[in-house]
Amino acid sequence: MKKIQVVGAIILKSNKLLAAQRAANRALGSLWEFPGGKIEPDESPENALARELSEEFGAKATIFEPFTINGDATFDFGEVILHCYYARLDSEIIKTIAHDDLRWVTESESLELEWAPTDVPVIKELAKAGFTYEYRR
Repeated sequence: MKKIQVVGAIILKSNKLLAAQRAANRALGSLWEFPGGKIEPDESPENALARELSEEFGAKATIFEPFTINGDATFDFGEVILHCYYARLDSEIIKTIAHDDLRWVTESESLELEWAPTDVPVIKELAKAGFTYEYRR
């Protein structure tokens, strides 16, 4: 089975998480996810995440350390492995090309959203840990 490595951003501000709702016309449409995308061959996860945030949102970002667990789900097209990293937006979001909605949510609000299968274990663990992170750069 094909393994697809993807990366997602845990973007926190004022104890809220930036959640992104996939565009309805895409695979897994209308489900919520961490912003991000596929890791290209010979690309580090951190570089992939910075590139994806720039492509999808027109935003510059600083990528920090990885989250404690990965997400994983199997689909008919392959196994998707999600690597999440804490990230900080260093500029405004000026566009959205792959999402119908962006929302800043609290821990309890995040658990009410319907997340993509790969993102479910990560959001559950993150909500338990709390939406706090001390950016060190």
